[in-house]
Amino acid sequence: MSAIKPSILFIAQPNIESPLLNSDQFLEDFNIIELTLTTKDAFLQQLKDHKNDNIVAIYGGYPQFTPIGGLTKEIIEHEDFPLNTLKAIVLCSRGYNMIDLDALKSHGIQLYNYQDEVDESQDLEGFKMGQVGNDVADCALWHVLEGFRKFSYQQASLRKYTDTLVTRAKLAGEDGYAYGHKFNGGQFIHSPRGNKCLVLGLGSIGKHVALKLQEGLGMQIHYSKRNEDLQVKEKYNWKFHRLDETLYSQLFQFKAIICALPGTPATHHLIDEKFLEHCNGPELTLVNLGRGNIVDIEAVTTALEEGQLRHFGADVFYGEPKVNEMVIEMEDTTSVTPHIGSSTLEVFEQSCELALTNIIRATTCVEEKKAENEEPQYFSRVI
Repeated sequence: MSAIKPSILFIAQPNIESPLLNSDQFLEDFNIIELTLTTKDAFLQQLKDHKNDNIVAIYGGYPQFTPIGGLTKEIIEHEDFPLNTLKAIVLCSRGYNMIDLDALKSHGIQLYNYQDEVDESQDLEGFKMGQVGNDVADCALWHVLEGFRKFSYQQASLRKYTDTLVTRAKLAGEDGYAYGHKFNGGQFIHSPRGNKCLVLGLGSIGKHVALKLQEGLGMQIHYSKRNEDLQVKEKYNWKFHRLDETLYSQLFQFKAIICALPGTPATHHLIDEKFLEHCNGPELTLVNLGRGNIVDIEAVTTALEEGQLRHFGADVFYGEPKVNEMVIEMEDTTSVTPHIGSSTLEVFEQSCELALTNIIRATTCVEEKKAENEEPQYFSRVI
């Protein structure tokens, strides 16, 4: 009796035009099972229905296991979870906060996320390094410009009044001619050029953000992390500030602060009332691209209401997918994007190809390496 053909369980929609997904070899090697996640119980029932389908990999895509509250130890060790056959779970995003890594590791299940800071062109034709960092940095650039120049707020006002002179006068709170450098009856439109910007976290995304703000907007770059990056000092000569209590005394000098940190217990509510009290709030543009819980949103909205924070921009939010109503309503002092910093066709297509490639690595290449007593190493492998 022949062995059962291995199956891949898709719990998210891949790129249906993927060259790899549609290749004869891939379709010959794997069965495709597509599921829609709704509830934990429904997912477990679906797994039970496919108990004998030899599921070797789960394609988590972007939403991953969010609809069922994450991939918990309880689910992983449930009798209907394919522990005996599953070799890998692949994701199209970098984050994996809602997955129990310890449980996966204890059962020898590999997890791959999306990374593009190492050249994968040997296995993926046309692979573009740094694509996510580049595209998220575009988003950061827009939010910073919103803080300094208020383009979107002015655009919305022009759509309302349909007259350039009237719009500028209304924004300035003045009668007669207004140059356009005032808004809200007393605040000013500023150029970001020459101002100091602090990037919190200098991973691959943080570096792309810093470069775009320096080269695109002419800002002076400072960065903060636990330890100084000597290569950054040598290559860019950006000013380093240690990410600890000593940072507070340095915050007042910055006109823009960009958060590109991961969400960890150490960064939870890092930006809180105490943090903001040390900033030059009335002139500060604060942008969060990291994780929603890094920012104490109540402290931020209070500062905005009291005029102690010029602008808050965010692409990530506490309690997503819902967004704080006050942040939404403060059109003149906030800019919001629906977690789309890296949402470009280029990233979508490349992340899908890498995820599918990682399935092949986990289910075929790994076995070949084991036969040769080698342990393969892949940059995008988490565990």
